[in-house]
Amino acid sequence: MALNKRTVLLSAAILTFGLGTLYLGLTMTKPATDPNSWDILIFTQTWPSTLCYTWKKINKTHECRFPPDKKRWTIHGIWPTKLGTIGPSFCNKTLAFDPNAIYGIQNELNEYWTDIELPQKNTTNANTAVSNKKSIWFHEWEKHGTCATSLPALDSEFKYFYQGIEWAKEKYSMKDILEKANIKVNSTLNVNEYWKAIRSVLKVNVYVNCVFKNDTKEQLLEEIRICFNKNLELTDCDGIKRTRSGVKTSSPLTNCDSKKPILYLDHVATNNVSVSSNTTASNLTNNAKEWDYLVFSQAWPYTFCHKLKMNSGSQSCNLLENGNQWTIRGIWPTKDGTSGPLYCNNQTMFHLETLDSIKSNLKNQWTEKDEYWGDEWKKHGTCAMEIQALDSEFKYFKQGLDWNKQYPLNDILSQGSIKPNGTYPMMQILLTLKTGLGKKPLMYCFTDKKTNVTYIDELRLCFDKSLTLVDCDQLKSNSDKSHTNCLNEQRIYFPGAQV
Repeated sequence: MALNKRTVLLSAAILTFGLGTLYLGLTMTKPATDPNSWDILIFTQTWPSTLCYTWKKINKTHECRFPPDKKRWTIHGIWPTKLGTIGPSFCNKTLAFDPNAIYGIQNELNEYWTDIELPQKNTTNANTAVSNKKSIWFHEWEKHGTCATSLPALDSEFKYFYQGIEWAKEKYSMKDILEKANIKVNSTLNVNEYWKAIRSVLKVNVYVNCVFKNDTKEQLLEEIRICFNKNLELTDCDGIKRTRSGVKTSSPLTNCDSKKPILYLDHVATNNVSVSSNTTASNLTNNAKEWDYLVFSQAWPYTFCHKLKMNSGSQSCNLLENGNQWTIRGIWPTKDGTSGPLYCNNQTMFHLETLDSIKSNLKNQWTEKDEYWGDEWKKHGTCAMEIQALDSEFKYFKQGLDWNKQYPLNDILSQGSIKPNGTYPMMQILLTLKTGLGKKPLMYCFTDKKTNVTYIDELRLCFDKSLTLVDCDQLKSNSDKSHTNCLNEQRIYFPGAQV
């Protein structure tokens, strides 16, 4: 049946419209996705000691401005982030940072959102400090805060910064989280242990960030990042992008090498070098400050007390908690044929607070008290810090405690039937020690001129720069003879508690 003219025209019009619509659909550009959209907030907290290291590494003249509580993690920022990407950032250049907006929380910002890199000269005036373009507050607002404003809860400088303070003050303080997870300062855990421990507290996955030291090939704990959704509820950080590639980890939630320990240090030296390095820090390159081996000196406390009574005329002497153990005098970097070097770095101060976690053991095992420890660090530790294993106060003093435990001198001496309150031939003591240690030690005696009795005073073990026990023959050209101030024919008194 033939179609009438009107039907044909109508069909043609419909066909033309359909083809046109299809063409437009195929050729029309779709609306662009908002480049400033984001899915999640990353709340980043930084360990100040590591940040200070990176700041000083840029320029050794840089000073670090620590929070009042040096063990507190400081806020780095709140970062709106689209999953699978880094950013967005700098979302609204018209939202200039107004320092007056955070006037009422300035003190809390200094405490919880401390600008470690803020020049000291700028800290006298709060408004000048925060308005300086070098300040972390100016930078964080301009880069991240202007993106966070799409969320009503963070749509002003005050709301943005105050939210960070509230998180850091209350249940998301990283200091408190790590303490609850039983992770202590100066620990060396791997990234898996950090994930597991923090998850046991927060019940979510976090991101762990490391700084890598080119000189020692170590990695330092720098930041830990936790995540919130747009309702400001804690959530897993799954889906955020790893910020550094080329590391040995299958997880995106870290830039750390999963095969290596992470150093969580209370103080990071900026001038330490690798044991195998051919270069040293500029203030340790003087030939007069070079050394070949380490002398680990231990003193016998009863002889020390006897000498003290003689010199002071006192009738009493306060022994350490366990008087029947050898106490540490020090770890002394020594050059062949000399008794030094000493005081290698006058710019390195002694930080007693870095020893808090081992202070009780030091009081029981390391001669004297904290004033003595400070002297030992300045005199010998600043020379020992040439090697990575001893480049901080904690490492230096902890190594002494470790050696004291590893080489129990009384146990070794008792194997040769040498015990306190006995008198023994000098060679019996030396050969017993050599047999037990496998290496020749140094031995020093003290002779009471009034009684002509010779006391055993100090024993010294020697280690090379890899901390391997070696013979203590470097002080004499004839290695067949052990070095000692004790006379070969003498009998040596080993004093003990009077019973």
